Amino acid sequence: MPRFEYKAKDGPGKVVEGVVAASSRSEALAVIEGRGLIPVWVRPAGESAGDLRLQRGIAPRDVTIFTSQLAGLVKAGVPILRALATLQEQCENRRLAGVIARLESDIREGGTLSSALARQERLFPPQYVSMVRAGESAGRLDAVLERLAAAREAEEESRRRVRAAVAYPALILAVGAVTVFVLLTFFMPRVAGLFRSFKDLPLPTRILLAASGFLSRHWAWLVPTAAAAAFAVRRAARASIGRAELDRLRMRMPGIGRVWLESDVARFARTFAMLLDAGVPLSSAMDLSASTLENEALRADALRVKKEAVQDGLPISAGLKRSRVFPPLLASLAAVGEESGRLAEAMDEAAGYYEKDVEYRVRTALSLLEPVLILAVGAVVGFIVAAMLLPIFRLGLAL
Repeated sequence: MPRFEYKAKDGPGKVVEGVVAASSRSEALAVIEGRGLIPVWVRPAGESAGDLRLQRGIAPRDVTIFTSQLAGLVKAGVPILRALATLQEQCENRRLAGVIARLESDIREGGTLSSALARQERLFPPQYVSMVRAGESAGRLDAVLERLAAAREAEEESRRRVRAAVAYPALILAVGAVTVFVLLTFFMPRVAGLFRSFKDLPLPTRILLAASGFLSRHWAWLVPTAAAAAFAVRRAARASIGRAELDRLRMRMPGIGRVWLESDVARFARTFAMLLDAGVPLSSAMDLSASTLENEALRADALRVKKEAVQDGLPISAGLKRSRVFPPLLASLAAVGEESGRLAEAMDEAAGYYEKDVEYRVRTALSLLEPVLILAVGAVVGFIVAAMLLPIFRLGLAL
């Protein structure tokens, strides 16, 4: 059935946008007016372009709220079409309202919620869709949606805490860098002539003048060149040793390597637990969980574990124990879960442990980094001030 985009008024000063499915423009107008809206314009919607345009400007937080609200309505016994219509009416994000309208339209045309979500792949990843599909098959859609919403909430909260911890050191570094840049690039060139009239300048002053002269002449291309060089080195490293080997090297980096590994392991374990709990078959759950990993070495190892479990009949814990990438604790928890028949719960516990450990390590590292940054910025600014004052003091002593 054709789709029509529209803009309409919903009361004084409130404008809404969305998409309706109708056989003609007149029918689309009737549907819009039937919702109590006053159409401003109605036009045919481009299927793929419209979907992509609507999906832009929708934050992950919006999807989490949508999932939580939909779970509540479904749990209360509200039919899925009515639940989507209610959420569309209440949605303040016009783009998300348009996406919800498309979900509703797809279901009216005979599709399921999971198939409708699959068409909005930029907002709803394969893991999300697979869990919803499993929930539909098992008649546990409300529980699956609640689990999805809770998992997304926990992940977002963890990210918020990490960002909050990073904010202060980042501010110190940014203020220090801007201060030094302004002093060397714009202030020092104005007083450089005065210093050059002095004979036998102190070494710190000569270093400062050289650095200031270089930055003032080349600052416009210095940053882009450094960024391009870093990008080229990264591409060359990936091409020469491969992304998987590069990821292994990153995991061996002191401090940050373990944080990077454990954050990916936590994501893998959380996704795997949710998929198993929703009733997704083990093989598919492993594939979908592996696809969430940014670490190529970890992803390849997860697929190896899945292959051994499916083709060779080995338990997941056995494959994890033979891994050189996954931490041993994950294998131990998986073994306990398999023995007790509660693998999903064991993986969920593992995810919680690694998430807390990552957060603790980040907070600890940043608490140590803050005084170091303050001292470093103070030392650099102090060096600049001392280099500027030394010639004046030397001149005063000579008089």
